[in-house]
Amino acid sequence: MNLDVWSNNYQAAKLNFNKRIDLLNQKGLNVNHSILDIKEKDSEGNNLYIDIVWIGNTDCDKLYMSTSGIHGVEGFAGSAIQLSILDNLNNLPDKTALAFIHILNPWGMSWLRRENELNVDLNRNFLKQGEEYSGSHPHYSKLDPLINIKYPAKQNDFFSIKMLLHGLLNGKTKTKQAYAEGQYEFPKGLHFGGHKLEKGPQCFINWLKDNLKEIKTCVWTDLHTGLGESGEDSLLVDLAPDHNKFIDLQKQPFGNRIMSLDPKAGVAYKIRGGMQKGIELLFPHINWTSITQEFGTIKGVDVIKALRAENSWTHYGSLENNDFLTHWSKKNLLDAFRPQDSKWEQKIVNRGMTLFEQSMQYLSKN
Repeated sequence: MNLDVWSNNYQAAKLNFNKRIDLLNQKGLNVNHSILDIKEKDSEGNNLYIDIVWIGNTDCDKLYMSTSGIHGVEGFAGSAIQLSILDNLNNLPDKTALAFIHILNPWGMSWLRRENELNVDLNRNFLKQGEEYSGSHPHYSKLDPLINIKYPAKQNDFFSIKMLLHGLLNGKTKTKQAYAEGQYEFPKGLHFGGHKLEKGPQCFINWLKDNLKEIKTCVWTDLHTGLGESGEDSLLVDLAPDHNKFIDLQKQPFGNRIMSLDPKAGVAYKIRGGMQKGIELLFPHINWTSITQEFGTIKGVDVIKALRAENSWTHYGSLENNDFLTHWSKKNLLDAFRPQDSKWEQKIVNRGMTLFEQSMQYLSKN
């Protein structure tokens, strides 16, 4: 494994991505680099950007697309996978282009948050046209006092026990769905989807409108961490388990790692305002195969505990830049989404590379 695919911060990841673009040019590949300015800065005053590289001709009708970092702090793993793929890329199939969208939420990655600068979960921000940014799961208000405390969390406050007990009393599936679905009523709460389309998503949509005019078929992998068994990945699709395409995807090359977002069917949950579904609805002329690759890290309740602590400290603790990134809640959040473990890193890169190869195989036949 090429160790320099793992970056320590957003600026290092961006530099590493730009180095790969230079290497692609040196290999003689047709490369176009777009830089989307989100008009935000990191803790040292550096501007933050979404980098996109398009590899191949612009008149291709098939596209493989990879996105990383829509959840900020999850971008470390997504970036490593993308860099590994680019390191090993030497040629392209006929009439096929590749697009790598590197860190869709650079503010979140820079400031070690899952959300953006307005506490918006960007993967709950892509509501379909005409849908109001309002409402929440009926059970979310009951979870609110437990997960969205209005004071800095303590390291040992028995939250995990309280959360597990809540699930036992109210139903594990309902609790999971209510917690993660996306909500538009608690601006300082977890999984807040915003009050309008955020500027990062808008920049991305504008780029897609400019570049996907000729595309007829697209396989899209969106890279995430924090869900499932440590080091193992689930390939999540927004299809019912009995849907013909779901059954087809479970055949080779993807196999039984393909899982439905149905909360009753596995580790996942239905989400409102998800990026992949929102984009698909904007480009109905494209035959989409959209897969969310989710890598497990630590126990689910411990992930929620880390998110709760970091969120409470961000809103109700010290906001001085000199300690904003060093607070214990930031370290715990980073450990929850990017474990400092070489074996975990190896698994993530290997599985990311494998999914890319499987996606290209599937794209060639569809």
